[in-house]
Parts: sequence; C-alpha cells; structure tokens
Amino acid sequence: MATKGAYAPGAYAPLRRALLSLLLRRKSTVRRVSTPRVLLRAPDYRRSRLAPAAIARSSFRSNFPSARALCIGREKFARGPQNNMQQETSARPPISSLLRRPDGLAVPPDFIEFLPIAAYACDAAGRILWYNTRAADLWGRTPRVGTDSELYCGAHRLIFGGREIDRTETPMAHVLRTGEAINGTEGIVIRPDGSQARAMVHISPVRDDAGNVIGAINCFHDVTELGRLTHALRARQDELEDFFENGSIALHIVSAEGIILRANQAELAMLGYSAEEYIGKPIADFHVDAETIGEILATLSACQKLDRRPARLKTKNGGIRHVLITSTPRVEDGRFINTRCFTEDITAQVEAQSRVAYTEERYRQLLEAVPAAIYTTDAEGVITYFNEHARQMAGTTPMVGRTQWCVSYRLHDSDGKPLPFEQCPMAIALKENRPVRNVEILLERPDGRVVPVLPHPTPLHDERGRLVGAVNMLVDISDRKQAEYRQLTLLRELNHRVKNNLQLLQALLSSAHRASGNAEAKSVLGDAVRRVEAMAAAQRVLHDEASPVHVEARQFLEAVSESARSMLPPGTSIEIEDATGVLNNDAAMPLALIVNELITNAVKHGLPTNKVGSIRIGLREQDSEVRFWVHDCGPGFDYDAQRANRAGGLGLVHGLARQLRGTFSVGRGSGALCTVLFRQNDGADAE
Repeated sequence: MATKGAYAPGAYAPLRRALLSLLLRRKSTVRRVSTPRVLLRAPDYRRSRLAPAAIARSSFRSNFPSARALCIGREKFARGPQNNMQQETSARPPISSLLRRPDGLAVPPDFIEFLPIAAYACDAAGRILWYNTRAADLWGRTPRVGTDSELYCGAHRLIFGGREIDRTETPMAHVLRTGEAINGTEGIVIRPDGSQARAMVHISPVRDDAGNVIGAINCFHDVTELGRLTHALRARQDELEDFFENGSIALHIVSAEGIILRANQAELAMLGYSAEEYIGKPIADFHVDAETIGEILATLSACQKLDRRPARLKTKNGGIRHVLITSTPRVEDGRFINTRCFTEDITAQVEAQSRVAYTEERYRQLLEAVPAAIYTTDAEGVITYFNEHARQMAGTTPMVGRTQWCVSYRLHDSDGKPLPFEQCPMAIALKENRPVRNVEILLERPDGRVVPVLPHPTPLHDERGRLVGAVNMLVDISDRKQAEYRQLTLLRELNHRVKNNLQLLQALLSSAHRASGNAEAKSVLGDAVRRVEAMAAAQRVLHDEASPVHVEARQFLEAVSESARSMLPPGTSIEIEDATGVLNNDAAMPLALIVNELITNAVKHGLPTNKVGSIRIGLREQDSEVRFWVHDCGPGFDYDAQRANRAGGLGLVHGLARQLRGTFSVGRGSGALCTVLFRQNDGADAE
C-alpha cells in the first residue's frame, strides 16, 4: 500500500500544529479533592491513564457533555458525600510544562473528545497512554492502556507500503526511535471483524526539557471515502488523459500566442510528424492558408467558439489534409488562455466529392454531346436538368426547379389531340414507377412547329430502391415519319398497280373461260379465275388499309369469303365463326389462296348431295401464332389418299402452308375440318 497517495506529506500539518498549540497553551481551572490517584475506566474513552480522580471529576465532568461516561468508576463518586469534598480553584500550569514532566504525557487534554479526528499518545517505550473514541472506532477495538502487550498502536493489523507490518514497523515506532515527525502518511487499518479503513497519520514526538523523546502523539483520521473519491478522480483523470492521447479524433492545444502545447497520437499520425517536430511549434507553420489560420486565431482570441471550420494542413511528406476544426477557448478572468481543438480529417470526403463532381461534369458533357433531348426530374416531376438539345427541341428554356413533367410548350397525342402534362409519358413513369416505351407524342413549340417524338422516360432509384426521380430522352422521329410517309406512298402506288394488274389478269382469264369449248380447259380456267379473284380481294384489303404492313383478321376473311360466294350453289352459306388478331402482309397473300382452295374444296366435296348447307371458317391470331380452319358439313375425306396429287387444290394448300412455315391437317368427324397453323414473323408487324 502506498504511504503517501495523492496527498503531500504535510497536507494536514496546519491542523496538527493547531492541535498541538491547543495542547500546549490551553489553561483551565480544576477542582482539587482529597482523593487518591486511581486508574479510571471509561467506556466512551476506552481505557485511559488520567490525572487524579479529583481532576478527572472536576475537569471532565465540567467540560465534556458526556463526562460521566468517561469514568466507569463514577459510581464511587456518586455515592461519596459531596460535602466531604474540598473545592479549590487554581490555575492549571501550562500544558507544555506538564508534557515535559515524566508523567505529563499520561494526562489527556480535556478537549480530546471534541476533536474531529482520532488521537492517541504513547510513552517512550511505545505503551499506549490514552486514546479517544474516534481512535477506538477507527481501530474497531479498545486496546489496553499502559501495557507492553500492545505497543505503538491500538490497531488489530496494519498495512503500510503495500504490505502488512508488525508493531515495531509502525510510523509511531519510527517516530519514537528517530524523533522525527511523520505527516500525511497513509495506511490501511484492518479491524478484528475483517473490515478495513484507510487512515492518514500525523505523528509528532514529545520531548522533555533536556530534549529527550518521552513519547509521541498521533493524530489520524479516516480517509477511506476520500481515498475512494481520490481514486475515482484519478481514474477519471486517467480516462481523460487516455481519451486525449489515444482517442480516434485528432486533438491539440494551442496557447494564446499560437504555440502548440499538446497534441495526441491521432493528430501526429494524421500529419505524420513526431511530437518533437510538432509540439512547441507555431500552429500557423502547419496551415496551408495563412489567411485561414489568421481568422481562426482571431476568432479564438475574441473568446468565440469555432464549429467545423474548414482548413488545410500540411503533412510531413508534403501532402495536404482537408480538415474541419472545432475549438472552444479556455478563458480565465476574461482573458484567453489557450484553446482545445478537435481536428476532423475530411480528406477522403473532399476527394470523394471532387471525384463525384468530376464524374458529374463528365456525365454532363456526355449528355450534352448526345444527339437527343435529355432531361431529368425529381420524384415529383420537377425538372432538375436539361441539355441543350432539349432546349432547342422545346423552343423554350425550362425553369429548373419549377417546370414540371416536360420541357415542351404543349403536348399532343399521336392523333393530334391535346395531351395534359400530368398525363404525359414522364408523368406516367413517375406515378406508376415504371418505364414507358413505344408511345409517340407530338411536341408543340411556341412558334407553332410540331415535332413528333418518341419519349423514353425511365424512373431512377437510390440504393434502397426508393424512387428519387426519372430521366427522359426525347427522340425526334421527324425524319422517320417522313421516310414512313414516302414508303407508304410508294406502297400504295405499288398496291394500286398490282390491283390493276390482277384485275386485268382476272378479266383475261374470265374471257378465256367463257370462250373455251373444252370442258377440261374450262375447269382449269375457272379455278385460275377464282384464285386470282381471291388474290385481288386480299390486295384490295391491303390497299384500303391505313397501315400498309398488316390487316385485321375479320376484314381479311370478309373480303376473301365475299369473292368466294359467287361460286356457291343456292342454299349454301359461308359463316365466319371467329376472327381475332391481325395478319402481316407477307402472310396475307398465301393465306388468301389457302382460304379460296379450302372453300372451293368444301363446295365440291363437303356438301350434302342436295348441295345445301353451310361452310364455317375462322381465323385466330394470338402472340404471332395464327390458326385458320374451314369446317364443312359433308362426309369428310381421307387426306393421306389425296396427298399424292400435288397438282390439285389440296396439294397447293400444302405447298402454301410450307411457304408460311406452318402445317396443314385434316380431321374427320361431322364433316371435314381443315386446319392451317403457322407463326408470323415477329418483325413483320413492327412499325
């Protein structure tokens, strides 16, 4: 156990001197009685060797509130007649002279119980002469007085210097041997019940007139709680010191003159300097910007706080650290003493921001170079950016942060009807959180010019998937529209010429059919006329259709079946069971011939003998998959037996189905069911 702890050895010397002064200077009157000298026993005072009973009775009873408790033998005095006492009042000799007498130290001061500390006295041999209640309480026992069995101290056990000592090693023993006083030494008192108390002792030797040590007085007090507080304070100080030295945040202290007084390891490591290279130097030497450090020091000198002030510091290897400085000045009596600075290294953030800014600038240049109008919005549709192409296309300059949904002056749908901004493709993309594609709109400029565009609005999300905005690219399709118009004009002219040629061919074949006298030739020419009529019907549909690349299924069936009705016998009808979807141009002509051949075959072979009945046809297209069928009401036929005749109608159907990359099948039941299945070219219906 350390003997000094956190207190200087003379910390309680003034108290000790005051007590000794009281011991040496106090005078009082006593009552003398003719009673013999006796050894008095006091439960509160434990065992004390006192003055004669008369002194004890007069002095202690008159000065201590519990004087009667100081004398176990007080009953003898209580029973003795008071009128036998001779009362005499005289001045007590000075205590200093009494202490120098051989038996003077044996008499305790009359105020000893009023002291706020424990006290006891030993003679030159180390025998305990007296002690007060506080001493007994601190020891946890009542040692015997005046015996050689308990020398130097009344404690059960003692620890000094970190180890348990015997009585001959106690501070009291040292003072009696050397005559040197001890002040402020700490030790641990171990009581009989095992409890402990930390005590600080102040021991002064007592000498006679010849200067010989005749005893010593020990004034000691319990510093257990004070020690606990001291330990806690020291632990707190150590914690703060550790926080300063080993904290992850760079810290330094600068004097009012701008000199670095302290710096922790984090700051030294951040800049790469050793303590000798950094501490004791002007802080301005390590700042890149003299103006910045000048403003910082001026602010602190005015006793004002700094909060995350940006600055740049020099590193030992010649680099630069970007930092934020937060500092609170220390002020005493209105005078700036020093400042405590927290230095936050934000070099990585600054470099990251610089990289982001560089990347954003590159993207901005890239967007400006794209030959398309591009703009972005936030999650509410408010425009946050637009490139020069967008401004030129719109014919006006949008207001960033105010214009919403679109950069244009007005919008129209593909049919020319006005389109509200809140219903435009960008608004739909943001409201429904999905990309919008293949929607043509017309953008009207303030000068009245209309630009057909194909928008590509796409929502943007953050790393958590939350909608943060959208980007839209407006593709000007004016050139494509003009090319489509020219192509449509050319196709219409071509269809018109094909139609005229088919009509001419049909007229020639019909004339030859009428003029032919040969039955077989007449039959062949009749089949050719019907086939040309079917092709002409399909051509008419394609020619009249607004779109030159596909035709509606019902419109196609109605046109082709109408041309076939001319060969039906009376009482026979053609019924369209189903007609859904669209047909591509490249499939329309072969399918028209297939329809004609299957209807002709049904008329010739699939009707009852009376030639009265109905022929049911259908066409269904879904996901580019086309199914066409003809169902008659006749007895049916064996298709496999007729496949060998490739020159016949069914042979032509089989060949045309192969041309469509499909299949042809015939089913038997209540009539013949002829079916053609094929898949249209996916790219054929794209505009």
